Amino acid sequence: MAASGAIQVDTEMSPGEQASLAGVLAMVEPRIAVEIGTYTGGSLARIAAMSGHVHTFDLVSHVDRHLPNVDYHLGDSAVTVPRVLAELAKAGETVDFVLVDGDHSRAGAYRDACNVFDAPATKDAVILFHDIANEAVRGAVQDAIEGRDFQFVDLSFAVSAQAPPLIGECWGGIGLVARGGGLWPHPAEVRANAGWPSTIEPGLVWRLFTPVRAAKRWAAYRLRPFIRRRRGVRGAGTPAP
Repeated sequence: MAASGAIQVDTEMSPGEQASLAGVLAMVEPRIAVEIGTYTGGSLARIAAMSGHVHTFDLVSHVDRHLPNVDYHLGDSAVTVPRVLAELAKAGETVDFVLVDGDHSRAGAYRDACNVFDAPATKDAVILFHDIANEAVRGAVQDAIEGRDFQFVDLSFAVSAQAPPLIGECWGGIGLVARGGGLWPHPAEVRANAGWPSTIEPGLVWRLFTPVRAAKRWAAYRLRPFIRRRRGVRGAGTPAP
């Protein structure tokens, strides 16, 4: 069922976040899994080792090798993710698990969340959002949750080890959303932390600096896609024909 060999250490997730990821995978036992945001493949290695088959998505390839039970999809996730999810639904397949860790701008994270939430193929999926402590990511997920029904929502499922800085970005943390009740064993609940602006409740001074952080974020995300394209190396991650 799963890919063999040692699991690559994920340098983008803390040990606690990696343990949370592994624990959810062990509970769900995905037949088909999806990852948005491959990067160097640290999280992918664990997902592939604990899933039957994986579809992973990124703008460009940063991986060194193919895993045998993984399909690699390159390009804009606004196009590739809905297309593949629609193809799976048309084939009568369902996705059991999703990790969203791709575009961290508010607009991009919102788009990825909506594409996952609205896909018939993920109707019972358990969905994890990495870097949920980040204001842009958390705000995007909160916006995407609005008006939709879910079995379970805990946006502070794994709390970031980083205290929210006044003018810098806070990273880390995992939020969990279960669309249906078939795979997630806990009673239906939308936890109160779904309304927090971070994985912990920050104080008044931190809130006052929100416009400063928003301005820095706006500038950073004007440059980031260009940098990713320059650094990405096509090759090992190029999708098979």
